[in-house]
Amino acid sequence: MSLGSLDIRTGFADFFRPYSVTTLPIRTSIQQISTQKFVQGYWIVNTEYEIHLYTKRLQRDNVNVQLGNMEREIQRMVCLYTQNQIVGIDDMRYLGQERIYGAGDNYAKSNWESRIIITVQYKITNEDAF
Repeated sequence: MSLGSLDIRTGFADFFRPYSVTTLPIRTSIQQISTQKFVQGYWIVNTEYEIHLYTKRLQRDNVNVQLGNMEREIQRMVCLYTQNQIVGIDDMRYLGQERIYGAGDNYAKSNWESRIIITVQYKITNEDAF
């Protein structure tokens, strides 16, 4: 599997695909840097995102190695991010990850999930006179 065949989208999981990656914003904080209300107003925005990785396998009783490959690829993209690689995004930081195991999980499970949390930083400037 290559990232070209991986479905990456905003929202909730598509359980009809064997591999899926979804992103959801979970927390946003805004810090006002300048005290100007109109011209030259300047804010820094930090948004945390949950990136959920899903694998659905027919073979049961074994975590698929592809989930680990997907985790490492997302980690690589976030950790190697350079400023404005995505226009307007100043910084992207990796905060951690966890495998999600629910109370209903058992040895016959064929759906596996992992959650990665990142934070994204960007700036807002007000250039309008009024």
